[in-house]
Amino acid sequence: MRLAVILLVVAGCGVADFDVTQPIIEQRVQGSALPGPLGMLFPLPLSLDLSAKIKQQNSGPIDGVTLSSLTLSITKTAEPSGDTDDWSFVDSIDVYVSSSKSGSTLPKLKLAHVASPGTVRTLNFIVESGVNLKPYVEEGSVVEGTATGRAPQDDETYDGVAVFTVHPL
Repeated sequence: MRLAVILLVVAGCGVADFDVTQPIIEQRVQGSALPGPLGMLFPLPLSLDLSAKIKQQNSGPIDGVTLSSLTLSITKTAEPSGDTDDWSFVDSIDVYVSSSKSGSTLPKLKLAHVASPGTVRTLNFIVESGVNLKPYVEEGSVVEGTATGRAPQDDETYDGVAVFTVHPL
């Protein structure tokens, strides 16, 4: 009985999961007065170099890192007086991670997606479950999105935030 109590206490003292927030710097989507397909690589400068933030937590060894949430919001930078921007020009965006290491055997994986957002100013992505980013963090990574839709009528700017959950051993 005493051993069971000790094991229960030790198990309860483990390091809990914690979140690391990564801001996404402002980006610009070029507008066009002529309607045409969006068909572009969506710039999503997400750095997965989370090692320094993980070390600050004194968490010890890490079992995994997952994307918890991804949000992109229209900013006012490209909205002159009288202009209103939204995400209605987007049909879908898929976000992927791949290794930046030359010769890596890690596959390109889908992290999140959004479809038919409509006239909203904020995109809340649906995160793919079960994608462990730890090997990508260890090798270095590239996060990018592919988008379908049509070019907006004028330039639009956005920024955002990604939240990663770190799972210690």
